[in-house]
Amino acid sequence: MALPRYIPHYTLDDYLKWEGSWELWSGVPVAMSPSADKRHQRLASALHFLLKSALKQSRCTKCEVYFELDWVASEENIFRPDLLIVCDDTPSRYLETTPVFIAEILSESTRQRDLVYKRECYLQLGVRYYLIVDPEKESLDLLSLADGRYEQADCQTLVLNDECEIQVEFGEAFADLS
Repeated sequence: MALPRYIPHYTLDDYLKWEGSWELWSGVPVAMSPSADKRHQRLASALHFLLKSALKQSRCTKCEVYFELDWVASEENIFRPDLLIVCDDTPSRYLETTPVFIAEILSESTRQRDLVYKRECYLQLGVRYYLIVDPEKESLDLLSLADGRYEQADCQTLVLNDECEIQVEFGEAFADLS
């Protein structure tokens, strides 16, 4: 007779006690990758600058861009996107509302997670815009939530809420990479 398989199940309370860098997916801990390489960090910094500048230019005071902020989507799901935009909320330790925008920068160790699992989670959780950035191909894939699914977004205009609309030339993030 086969022994039953035990699969541990964790929650936010457990997560808050852990050391190191983790996400929590449906109660299962997922170790984060080691520190990002120089190219990844430069790209994240450039995207942060573009988004911050666009928010400032639009005079949007209701939304803010954050870098690697923990998003507690539920007691069993905690994500740490590379970049996110939050409107009408000022997180202290972590975010508890759905961000309007998330950007994930692909790496060899996160590619499948970002393209498959996180994409589906972000869709189900109602993230309006999901930007997938591929540093190797120097490509960007902006997805927009429409009718319960993600569609390719060709425009550079993001409608964040009723009061905030920003224009972002995401391709400029690759300008100074070498």
